[in-house]
Amino acid sequence: MADLVLIFLLEALFVTVMTCRWIILIRGSRYIASVISFFEQILQVIALGMVMVQLDDPLRIAAFALGYAVGSLAGSVIEERLAIGYTIFQIVTHPYMNLAPKLREAGLGVTVWSAAGREGEREVLMVVVRRKWGVNVMKWVEEIDPKAFIVRLDPQAFKGGFLLKYIKKSACHSPNFVDERERAEF
Repeated sequence: MADLVLIFLLEALFVTVMTCRWIILIRGSRYIASVISFFEQILQVIALGMVMVQLDDPLRIAAFALGYAVGSLAGSVIEERLAIGYTIFQIVTHPYMNLAPKLREAGLGVTVWSAAGREGEREVLMVVVRRKWGVNVMKWVEEIDPKAFIVRLDPQAFKGGFLLKYIKKSACHSPNFVDERERAEF
């Protein structure tokens, strides 16, 4: 029984680490990802080895598979909480909502262009923020314009522009997201 628990735990930890490593790699930190992969593979070899010595034991195989499934879930939850990298919001709104000036007043960098929708003129706003602030930005936009169409994208790379160093947790409830000293031009 202890072997089954150990197989489960090792495989769950392996997949959790693997999921986080992939996200770190995708976000551009290949050296950190390569170091993590060293430890990831040690976990994998030990867990797989424990299953392979008694491949005719369905409980070992089930513990391994269950560990993989739980590790996938745990890895995605951890990655979501770490929120590494940046996100882009593309927001379609009515010009009369004055969303761009309100977001700029809050300290966000906003790029705006005119568009035509099925029901008339629209503005398209592009805002780039750290992923961990995404929920706050989304809530704030919804409070200002509940009918706005919002698309959230993950950029592969970007250069230049205006970003924030950090944002306060209470940002979506405050008229200003950040103080002047918290802004950074890139």
